[in-house]
Amino acid sequence: MNVRKMLIPKSKYSIKAPYAMNPEFYVVHNTANDASASNEIAYMTRNDNKVSFHYAVDDREVVQGIPENRNSWNAGDGGEGEGNRKGIAVEICYSKSGGPRFDKAEENAAQFIAQGLVEKGWGIDKVKKHQDFSGKYCPHRTLDKGWDRFIKMVESYMVPNGLKLIINGNQRLVSGHIEGGVSYVKVDNRNIPVRTLGEALGFKVGWDNINKAVIWND
Repeated sequence: MNVRKMLIPKSKYSIKAPYAMNPEFYVVHNTANDASASNEIAYMTRNDNKVSFHYAVDDREVVQGIPENRNSWNAGDGGEGEGNRKGIAVEICYSKSGGPRFDKAEENAAQFIAQGLVEKGWGIDKVKKHQDFSGKYCPHRTLDKGWDRFIKMVESYMVPNGLKLIINGNQRLVSGHIEGGVSYVKVDNRNIPVRTLGEALGFKVGWDNINKAVIWND
């Protein structure tokens, strides 16, 4: 998933990101309002509050405000708290009203975090919630809908180095990826939805959530 950078100026580091950081996990938040990702980052940058986060995710894009090698004030656990000093903060937008825009933003966040986990060689245990550090009921709408549900969504996108495809019980790794909840396979340098291709070939198409694989059965 592509990330658009709107990084805070270094002159703001003393307020928003004063410490160098070697991140160890992700911290998930909901914004509790209905602004877009770019507006969330812009507001965070403009004000002088000691509140900050690395990424905002909406229904269209991921926007980065702070480099991952700097800390952010996101978790409410103090100047030496692990959430504030070791966590990559991800804000999911449109959580005040919820609905389709939030659902898509949450899905995009799950895909973005999954991509980061795979790239960093981290497991699903590296996905934390704001509540874990300060006790605050955040990410509130994600918690209302079910935290385990969100974790399973992240896991569903953790398909490294290609796409797992099980054809009549035989598993293989093919050139492909998952984007926006849709599995694609690369054919002649074109990305084709796996469901479309499988059904065109006469297969019944399904999803194996245990093996994180697309299933084709005659």
